[in-house]
Amino acid sequence: MKKVILFLVIAALIAVPLLVGCGAEGRGRFTAIMGSSSLGGSWYPMASRMAGVAMMHGDVIVTVQASGGGMENIRLMRQGQYHMGLSEPNVAAYAAMGTGPFVGNVQDNIRFLFNMFPLPYTIIVHRDGPIQRVEDFNMHTNGGRRFGFSPGSPGSGDEFAWMDLFAVYGITRDMMNWRPLSHNERVMAFKDRILDSVGFQTASPSGAIIELSAQNPIRILPIYGAMRDKIFATLPWYDRFVLPGGLYNGQDDPVETISHSGFALANADVPEYFIYRFVLSIFGPGMAEIQNIFPAARDMNHENALRGNTFETGVIPFHPGAIRAFKELGIIK
Repeated sequence: MKKVILFLVIAALIAVPLLVGCGAEGRGRFTAIMGSSSLGGSWYPMASRMAGVAMMHGDVIVTVQASGGGMENIRLMRQGQYHMGLSEPNVAAYAAMGTGPFVGNVQDNIRFLFNMFPLPYTIIVHRDGPIQRVEDFNMHTNGGRRFGFSPGSPGSGDEFAWMDLFAVYGITRDMMNWRPLSHNERVMAFKDRILDSVGFQTASPSGAIIELSAQNPIRILPIYGAMRDKIFATLPWYDRFVLPGGLYNGQDDPVETISHSGFALANADVPEYFIYRFVLSIFGPGMAEIQNIFPAARDMNHENALRGNTFETGVIPFHPGAIRAFKELGIIK
């Protein structure tokens, strides 16, 4: 009996600091799973770095899962398998409004946390190949040729985004040899000249593009002028972007294109204190660690944190924990 009493006393003493550590905000009681991208994408290492920063500076636990990207992340968030996820702005907006790939199925559970770094649209072709401009993919004006193009994984946000962009040019996927492939599969298919072109929305410079161009000089097709203006009028979440010359083998001169960024999202029922700590740690003491992961991450800063979903006009509701953090940081007044 004495041993039992002694054990209970010791257990109670051990529990005291744990309960104190939880505090009024329930510290330590919630663990989030975050969907990112494939292992070869830029979102997976960024999500992993954010999780590490949040655990170090915010004392919250985030487990990062490799995934098919924005479309899959939002779907799995809806199903409750993920608590947080990264997504393209267009995919997130379509989900919140119940349009596009989510027509008739409003995803009213998602909440905006912050904007990340630019993802330039990069249409890559073989430098010695026949494709000179985006309009050349139109088989009705190119002599009836169906060029092989890979937009990314089947059913991904990447695939849907490329369909959106080509539609502005009057080009549909049935005018091409449309080949949805995983990140690594399309790199290999382009290197082996099975594909005429691949499209990336990824941080710049991209390790995948460096790899596929190493032995095969490339050309990057520009998106500019009147067609770019038409894209902005039709798809308002895009920005101008210039890829500097010399990033990749064969791409000697700057190339005008467009970009969007990635959104960090959370389900509405993720505790406010958890998101507050997560966001505050990333845009507070962990900011330098985030920005040093790769060059594009330098654009992840206070100035761009709300870009694409501003506090006043955002399509996606803000998570209250993010609002609290940004007010404390002075990003939201």
